[in-house]
Amino acid sequence: MKKGLLIFLSALFITVEVALGVFLQVSNEYVPELSYASIVISVLFCLLLFTKSLDYYCTQLGLLFALGADYFLVLLSPRNQLWGMIFFCGTQICYFLRLYSLHASRRARVAHLTARVSLTVIALLLTVLILRENADPLSLVSLFYYANLVMNLAVSFTQFKAAPLFPIALLLFLMCDTVIGLQAIAESYFEGFAESAIYPLLYPDFNLAWAFYLPSQALIPLSLAVGYKRQKSARRESGLTTDALGLRSIIV
Repeated sequence: MKKGLLIFLSALFITVEVALGVFLQVSNEYVPELSYASIVISVLFCLLLFTKSLDYYCTQLGLLFALGADYFLVLLSPRNQLWGMIFFCGTQICYFLRLYSLHASRRARVAHLTARVSLTVIALLLTVLILRENADPLSLVSLFYYANLVMNLAVSFTQFKAAPLFPIALLLFLMCDTVIGLQAIAESYFEGFAESAIYPLLYPDFNLAWAFYLPSQALIPLSLAVGYKRQKSARRESGLTTDALGLRSIIV
């Protein structure tokens, strides 16, 4: 795609997403539908950035999983939290593969896998130990998701030069989920939460979670368009490929 056209489409995309974001904060009409539409637009914008690369396929598939998650968590009534979180796990696995493919050495890939598996196992074990008989599929899937999001965020900052917008997007993603988690904990375990000083911090006069979430989903496809470097020399060093399936890129 020519640079001028890319700039125009990116500017149009940002304008539409900002307009939707503002409308969602000031209106009570069609909120679920317009919230979902903002993610659909991110998916469609990403389609315009198509390249035959593992980075692109993982990003687009991650957005599609997020679209599926938001169907169960935003558009569907009543919500299906378990299936929503399962789809979000798919999102984080896709972003893991994107990040993993950019490692320039075998040592970096081994360190990444070791840290990810360790963090995930610890998160699941702590969930079982703390909740005991109350540990259910939703709590386990949610902690698997959160651990992998944290890991993706950490790794993305080590690759900041390759894709400077991606770690910012994941940080906003994490802040959204942290807000939702704190809201759930406060409502479940703090008596009189609605009258406490914490309540207005977690429930201000606007939708705090979506103030983080919508920008994160807009920045993810933009991370492929703005300041993105595929690090071809690093790929040659490590023997990574960007074939359609990307199978070789996950071989340690």
